Amino acid sequence: MKSLIVKLALAALCAGTPPAAHAADITVCMWGTITGPDALLNGMTYGARDHFGYLNQAEGGIEGNHIKTIVLDGRYKLDEEQKIYRRCVGEENAVFVKGWSTGAVKSLRDQIQADAVPFMTDSHSSEVHDPQKLPYIFIPGPTYEQQILIGLRSAAQAGAKRVVIMHANNEYGRAPVEVVRKSGAIEKIGLELVDQVEFPFDAQDLTGQVLRIKNESPDLVFVQASTPQMLVILRDAAKVGMPASLFMGNMYNIASAIPEQLGEGAEGFRTIQIYADFGEKIPAMDTINKYGENNKIEKRDTYYLKGWYEGVVMAAAIRNAVKKAGGVPDDLAAFRKSVRDEMEALVGVGTGGITPPVDYANHQGTTQARISQIKQGKYVAISDWIKAE
Repeated sequence: MKSLIVKLALAALCAGTPPAAHAADITVCMWGTITGPDALLNGMTYGARDHFGYLNQAEGGIEGNHIKTIVLDGRYKLDEEQKIYRRCVGEENAVFVKGWSTGAVKSLRDQIQADAVPFMTDSHSSEVHDPQKLPYIFIPGPTYEQQILIGLRSAAQAGAKRVVIMHANNEYGRAPVEVVRKSGAIEKIGLELVDQVEFPFDAQDLTGQVLRIKNESPDLVFVQASTPQMLVILRDAAKVGMPASLFMGNMYNIASAIPEQLGEGAEGFRTIQIYADFGEKIPAMDTINKYGENNKIEKRDTYYLKGWYEGVVMAAAIRNAVKKAGGVPDDLAAFRKSVRDEMEALVGVGTGGITPPVDYANHQGTTQARISQIKQGKYVAISDWIKAE
């Protein structure tokens, strides 16, 4: 009888106690241009992957749950990126997805909302930044349009009057420039847009385009393109006697390849910088160096730090959702919704000095950038953090 009473008491106790949360895999799926025309920038994929790897090794994952990180190669091909997205959401059951190109996220934006899956895009296009209409999409910093205006405003303050804008003939190149041009913001800054020059994304010779620009005698040429195209532009500009100091690029033009390949021909080139440089004396580098003691760091550049930062904020949202649920929810749709809500609720999150503290109520983390310039073969910050207006 005594044994029966004990068993009944234990049964009653267990009935009134919520089941303990069980450890589970949390899947994060991402793709980048691991190979392909923009492979120079793939550090942002490796950085995010490594942050989750660090959490698994140093902290046992997130709240005791292992993070399963799937990294795929989109090769900057739209159809491939679309297929990878469907795999991440439908087959891998990812709770968070991180994607690459502007073209891909624009083509997928309605599907992302229908699937209700949190999505961090490496694109900074304003056309996918809309917390009301696109509540599941998050971007990691100032939009391309904001970057263009930060650059143009800094040039105007330095006395520039005449500006030319160059851009590639893809969504990433053309769309932001059109938004800025049609807004009238260039004229409000006090600049005259004397030419807008579009060029093939895969061009290997742009001598004709830079000669056309030289004839306009601009004070600034702002280029909305990636590093491979910037290499061609600066190389051909040097051929016709245009100094690199006339040119400014966006955040994707901070690459060691530019000074390494062009040497003196790159001196004075300016670019928008959103993330700290690899190797800066910041807390995040201490953590990365610790991780690197037992792991290979594939890329050592500012884009790796961008990826690490993206991993930091994605992990913070997942962690808060797991805490709120008391464990990893069995209902994937509910888990994704909670992660989205927690992502939007992030306020004043420290990134270890990679950026100023970030807020995600506006879905873009930070709206600050600074201007960097190549001096003696290295990128050097020549401004403080500038907030986009």
